[in-house]
Amino acid sequence: MSIPRPADADIDTIEKALDAASTPERVAWMRSLKKADMVALYTKAEGRDVGPDFFVGPDGAAQTWTGRNSLPAFNDFAKAFANHSDRIQGYNVNTGVAAWFGGPGHFLVRLDNAEHGAQLIFDYIWEVDTVPAGFPAVASNTSGTHSLVYGNMKDVVRRVSNDLIISEAWRKGKKEGAYFSLTRPA
Repeated sequence: MSIPRPADADIDTIEKALDAASTPERVAWMRSLKKADMVALYTKAEGRDVGPDFFVGPDGAAQTWTGRNSLPAFNDFAKAFANHSDRIQGYNVNTGVAAWFGGPGHFLVRLDNAEHGAQLIFDYIWEVDTVPAGFPAVASNTSGTHSLVYGNMKDVVRRVSNDLIISEAWRKGKKEGAYFSLTRPA
């Protein structure tokens, strides 16, 4: 079964195809998504919530998810997640200019019952104090060029399948018009 485009199928059909796909097939499909596809997928995934533990392996083991965003540049990336001090933390795995300019972009994975109606968010506003083993050192999202990328940012997350999510970026309580998808490692 091939994975249908978001505009061509309902969310249950897309989920079934993604769950049946291999990791390389899922990654290739995700990387083929254009912004319009991501908007359609995000809209169709409304109400499909996940909890923070969705992003870590058994017993809270760290996992690095492959990502694709709708930005004009630096589209392929990854996010690492780990259970640390009884909370799920993450950071953006970037290299080169993206790592220098934006930094690690540490975030807290949590439910947001206020602004986003009990949906899961990646909260970049949260001030990181310690990091899990293997994560980059603590770095503020509100200083220097890091603030241009992650300052006042939250990502609202929706589940598409057992191994793939879609997210919309918000800054200062407003939609940014940017989307990304992540898929679980093999």
